[in-house]
Amino acid sequence: MFTDVLFEVADGVGKATLNRPQQMNALTLDMIRALDDKLVEWVADKSIRAVMIYGAGDKAFCAGGDIRALYDAKNNGNSALLSDFFWHEYRLDYRIATYPKQLIAVMDGLTMGGGAGIGLNAPVRVASERVVFSLPECTIGLYPDIGAAHFLQRCPGEIGMFLALTGLRLRTAGLHFCGLVTHTIPADRLAHLMPETLSVNNVATRAADIAKLQPAIDICFGLGSLDAIVTALENRNDPGSKDSLNLLRRGSPTSLKVTFEHMRRMRGKSLADVLKENWRISRHMMAGTEFFEGVRAVLIDRDNAPRWNPATPQAVSEANVNRYFEKLPGQPDLDLKLG
Repeated sequence: MFTDVLFEVADGVGKATLNRPQQMNALTLDMIRALDDKLVEWVADKSIRAVMIYGAGDKAFCAGGDIRALYDAKNNGNSALLSDFFWHEYRLDYRIATYPKQLIAVMDGLTMGGGAGIGLNAPVRVASERVVFSLPECTIGLYPDIGAAHFLQRCPGEIGMFLALTGLRLRTAGLHFCGLVTHTIPADRLAHLMPETLSVNNVATRAADIAKLQPAIDICFGLGSLDAIVTALENRNDPGSKDSLNLLRRGSPTSLKVTFEHMRRMRGKSLADVLKENWRISRHMMAGTEFFEGVRAVLIDRDNAPRWNPATPQAVSEANVNRYFEKLPGQPDLDLKLG
């Protein structure tokens, strides 16, 4: 019996719970398909008026995709998984964002990568005081996909670009300041949360630390290239700029440059446009080596010393970046015509 996603219906509300708490509810392809299938079923069920998505346990809503499974698939020659995972994940993210019934993501704990794809693409986005959000993909040789270049457009100024490149962690106050969540609810009220109680349970959050950093972020991360951003940060003496520079230096140079270009190209674009570009970039990355080297360093050998190639941003050519946006020969573009 499949139990990695649990489903129940009560009082006209469908409840889906990502149920791998020991793995921080990391998404597998089977989980993605199960959730997508159930959302389709609940659309047709006239007795269901709303859907709520939770993560099991109190540590994570969802810490992202199961990247170890993708690493193993590469080593085992399972190219189908490397394709199917992203195809179905992006279609799920689009279904969540465009769902015809009220859909509420209830985020409690870690919300990263693929978990942010579910939580922050939802029309109604609830966060408890225990939420920790991050897009750390550049540090594992990937890039913020899952529609991030669309939902980060909600952020004021250049904070979206900053979050995509640095992977800085935000807590509830920061998410609220950036417009990434619609409601903040104390964790002890989540078990009794219903769609009708959202407005009365909404609570104010403390001042967000990132608000103090925004002036410097806007100056540096609004520049026209990654190299210019790095130079600007190097020329500043404030602690926030030094911290930002240290975060950037953890990332794959290729990932950082692809992320910058992706965020630049997708300004003002729709979620559909972003996800279609995500598909192309991700297919190129699965055919390359940076992501698998990043996973090796973090999860396999755990030496935290990835050997990026090229090793510096300056060595990543414009031609190398541009190829990530090209259609792969023999590969279809992402189909977002949902059944």
